[in-house]
Amino acid sequence: YVFLGSSRVENSVVSLDIEKKTGKKSLNLGFQAAKMSDIYYLLKLIDAYKIKTETIFIQIDYIFNIQDGHSNVFQHEIMPFIRENEVAKAYCDDNFSNNRLLYYAPFYRYCHFESKIGLREATLNVLNKKTKISSNKGFVGLEGVMDNSNYNLPLTILETNEYFNKINSFIIDKNINVVYYFSPMSLKTKNTNYVSKLQQKIPNLIDFSSVVKEDKMFKDCTHLNHEGAVFFTNIFINKLKLTK
Repeated sequence: YVFLGSSRVENSVVSLDIEKKTGKKSLNLGFQAAKMSDIYYLLKLIDAYKIKTETIFIQIDYIFNIQDGHSNVFQHEIMPFIRENEVAKAYCDDNFSNNRLLYYAPFYRYCHFESKIGLREATLNVLNKKTKISSNKGFVGLEGVMDNSNYNLPLTILETNEYFNKINSFIIDKNINVVYYFSPMSLKTKNTNYVSKLQQKIPNLIDFSSVVKEDKMFKDCTHLNHEGAVFFTNIFINKLKLTK
């Protein structure tokens, strides 16, 4: 199983628990501020690297409203691999005005992103040492409990999202089994009818937005803490009948 999406995937799906309770390998590829365009390119990279999956779970929420834009996290994480295949090169061409320098000048590429890639991470990879993220199969647990903060979902929804349409076309063309879902949000969240609007756009969207009732399981309105992530992962497994 592979999970794609923003930090609302990265911080909410406990990959090792998925593996333990389903007997299937699991990889959490969520990352901060991911947009629909990032998910589309990552989906294409999974295909380009010939990674075999039973199901790819894609978390979609208010990012459906973001037609353009991309995650800065994905920008630096893809940099070491932009010469490996045409998908990575296309991402570079589409997202950087200095794409030729980044593609053809390795030293420039490293200098441009050194503050993000980091010498420590680069050294660990060269030595083939596992980082904390790789050890946890991409899951990053959050500590702390939310205060009285609140969050407003959008009042309106886009008529269509270009990258969502591209994702749908790609999975049909490649015969990839994809499940769309909406991660939990605090019950303090406002304008929750956005979820039903999104389900009109994506009829097979599975709604987990209100399955976690207690604020003690949230870091903030849109992110579960570690306790909440474990709780939600169990709900996810049972709801989708993923157990052995």
